[in-house]
Amino acid sequence: NIPPQLGSLSRIELLDLSNNSLIGSIPSALGALLDAAVLVQGNGMITGQHKDDKIAPLSVCNNVRGFDLFRDPTWCPPERNLLRKFYYGTKGQEWTNTTGWVDEFNSHCEWHGVECNKEGQVVKLVLGNNGLSGRISSAIGDLRMLQIVDLQDNDLKGSIP
Repeated sequence: NIPPQLGSLSRIELLDLSNNSLIGSIPSALGALLDAAVLVQGNGMITGQHKDDKIAPLSVCNNVRGFDLFRDPTWCPPERNLLRKFYYGTKGQEWTNTTGWVDEFNSHCEWHGVECNKEGQVVKLVLGNNGLSGRISSAIGDLRMLQIVDLQDNDLKGSIP
């Protein structure tokens, strides 16, 4: 297993664990290594938090600039990253129902109000009357398969992206 304590090494520039026989999940604590290169490719037994999935912690995908699996849509689904921006832009911490949102290991398709197709692309975003406020992130425009957006009865302001 990758020890989560590695995430507390604030001066580390390179954490190269690639091409080993490591098992278990990538610890979310590695999300604190903001400026480090974190390399884990080549460890065939690394999984997500659940044995059958391969999804990296949301904080690692979003915060660690040098994460080698960032561009791999299985490990760091781009739509999950976009929805995270939407969440923080609309003050998600204050929403009425935040079930699943920005959980380190949850698929974005399991988040309240999000519906995906079989490829994991967001097709519906239904968050009406849910306490959203602030501005709608332009990231929503990058959800290319989005067909239905229901944000009625919230406190959103500014322009529509």
